[in-house]
Amino acid sequence: MLGKTFLVSVLCALACGEDFYEMLGVAKNADLKEIRKGFKQKALKHHPDKNTDDPEAHEKFVRINRAYEVLKDEELRKKYDLHGEEGLDESRSGQQYHSWNYYHDNFGIYDDDPEIITLNKADFEQSVSGSPDVWFINFYHPMCSHCHTLAPVWREVARELEGVVRIGAVNCDDDYHLCSSQGIRSYPTLVSYPGKSKYTQEKTKKQLLNYVLRQVHSAAVRVSSANFKALLSKQEFSSKPWLLSFHADSDEVDDFWVTQIKLSAILDGLVTVGFVECFKEKDLCFTLGVQSGIKFFDIGEIQSGHGTEISSLNAQEIAREVLGLLPEMKLVDEDMYKDIRQKLESHEESTSWLIHFSGDSDDDAFEIRKLPALLPSLNLGRIECSRMKKQCDELYIAKTPSFILFKPGGGYELHHGRLLAHDIAVFAREGASAPHFQILTPQKFPKVLSDGSTWFVDFYAPWCPPCMKLLPEFRKASKLVHTPVNFGSIDCTLHHELCTRFNIHQYPTTILYNQSVPHEYLGYHTAAQIVEFVRDTMNPAVMKLDAVKFEQFINKKPKGEIWIVDYFANWCGHCRDMAPEYRKFARMMSHLPNIHVATIDCAEFGSICRTQGISSYPSIMLYPASSFGTQKVMKFNGWSRDAEAFRQWTYTSLPSKVTELDGELYEKVLHSTQPWLIDFYAPWCGHCQVFAPDFEDIAQALENSVHAGKLNCEMYRSVCQGAGVRAYPTVRLYRGSPNGNRQSTDGINFQNLDKNDIISGVPHWIPKYKKHDEL
Repeated sequence: MLGKTFLVSVLCALACGEDFYEMLGVAKNADLKEIRKGFKQKALKHHPDKNTDDPEAHEKFVRINRAYEVLKDEELRKKYDLHGEEGLDESRSGQQYHSWNYYHDNFGIYDDDPEIITLNKADFEQSVSGSPDVWFINFYHPMCSHCHTLAPVWREVARELEGVVRIGAVNCDDDYHLCSSQGIRSYPTLVSYPGKSKYTQEKTKKQLLNYVLRQVHSAAVRVSSANFKALLSKQEFSSKPWLLSFHADSDEVDDFWVTQIKLSAILDGLVTVGFVECFKEKDLCFTLGVQSGIKFFDIGEIQSGHGTEISSLNAQEIAREVLGLLPEMKLVDEDMYKDIRQKLESHEESTSWLIHFSGDSDDDAFEIRKLPALLPSLNLGRIECSRMKKQCDELYIAKTPSFILFKPGGGYELHHGRLLAHDIAVFAREGASAPHFQILTPQKFPKVLSDGSTWFVDFYAPWCPPCMKLLPEFRKASKLVHTPVNFGSIDCTLHHELCTRFNIHQYPTTILYNQSVPHEYLGYHTAAQIVEFVRDTMNPAVMKLDAVKFEQFINKKPKGEIWIVDYFANWCGHCRDMAPEYRKFARMMSHLPNIHVATIDCAEFGSICRTQGISSYPSIMLYPASSFGTQKVMKFNGWSRDAEAFRQWTYTSLPSKVTELDGELYEKVLHSTQPWLIDFYAPWCGHCQVFAPDFEDIAQALENSVHAGKLNCEMYRSVCQGAGVRAYPTVRLYRGSPNGNRQSTDGINFQNLDKNDIISGVPHWIPKYKKHDEL
């Protein structure tokens, strides 16, 4: 009876919507590898092939498989996090699954190998593409027998090269599009990066190691009597410890050569790796008191009687021993932690603290021991979460090891990404230089809406690749914004209820709260675009219309004013893409009187848009100066929706200060006593079209001192040829003929067509102020 009750409760939990994360035994911020490992463990235990006596085994395993399908997919996981299972379609998904043998023998071949990084498309884009790190990646298929044959060799290579290069694996059954984009046509295919070079030699351990080591650019320094003092005096060598190998004969040099290459790569930036050929440099070795072996010398201590002997000849063992001799992070207790936070908050402490939060079951801290040498300008410490559980819980530390940077002013920031020393150091340095960026929690977030200041908030999930790409750009933007704006981020995986309460439907969502008024950012995820958005929001060049303003400014528009209106919908992807260009266009037009740029959201004010005949988004309409209200309207129909295209289109509706010349009028210009600035153009010339609005601005700025004209060289080709015009656009100044004699067609040529340079340069060429004359 007890067994039946238990079975009913299990089935109820499954049928009633048991949490997918709990089902797989993983945390809500688990990465894909952790999700795969959790699923594999559950699959091997609950698969129907191993539970033939359980009539409900199929239904239970379908639920487990469904949980895996959702959590491994970025978009489905996002929907599940936001709306639960009700937000998902495909209710029958999870029905198809493999046999137990597949999960045991083929699924996640390398998931249990810590030296091998299982990559998906997002990982690949973030960590491999464009990275200077050396990667050697195995693209495989789980059903490929050759891939399984290679697996033990690949594991040995990974262990041999631990810390030297990055060894990766891509499952092309799971990530077909990634493999296809990398040109993978057969399995296994081995590729090295950077350079995307395919390995074509025999797949033996020796051949693979030789190939990879040739990709490593780090090298040991040859130390001799001739260069010894010079090396020690150089900053790059005098500021770091040394690891020196001493060789009694040439055989020792050859035997240790590969180990030296590995050590140079592992200890790059931390320790200078060098070697001395004692059979050639007897005096130097005698002076240092060493004839053979390996010694570690601390900074400034390369002399006889100093140094620590290293007994191992294995590169990884030597590196671990050397790292053990480098400065260690100090252990922080409760009182010290409290003191650090208080001093930072009061600015009594001006240097940021990087604190390593560790757990009892963390992996070997091989990488972490490198940090003190990489971050000499920061304070470093370590907290054991088993001893300070309250403090770790208050910081919402979900897993260890974790790294948090505490900044002057009281803010702090959590490291996301690879737990490599160099990556952590980059995060710490960039974070320390961004004092206005910090993590927000449910306890801190209310001040964003209540303290009257301006906050830019990034709502993100740590498993979301676009979020991880945005985060460093968001941090960079916080340093570039000159106005007083605070930047914060909220982890919606940890603080799901908070994000749901504020109607966050996708990750990342970034909202600028200006005096508590929200403005959602819809542009590209670059620091420059983010800074532009802040500037435009704080000092908007685009007017946001509602029903009242539309009636006042558009329906009752007086003659003489021009209004350009972007009719958009907040759900429209093309509208979001265009928004930064439209704001840029508005700033370009801001110097012109009586020209106004505006937007109206048709999702909110649909009736207004319908009265204007708007049927697609975005639609840009221009209400010209010649008409009242909406009596006359022009629609933008250009292919390119960028700021320059909008500007050129708008200028076609403005009264021109530029006279259109023909051959006869050009001849009169040459005889004119007044100065003329001429734009020689061709209508098919793209540069001419871009320059035309600039020339109108030039004409307006100089209208009291010079006439402006333009000549179509396609229509009057012989005139332009006679003037020696060889390129378009060409701008020339004719200063005026004092006696009405014909001026030279050469004029004064402006090589630089920058608008401001021409406006400031022309007055210097005009002899004196002259009133306008008529042609």
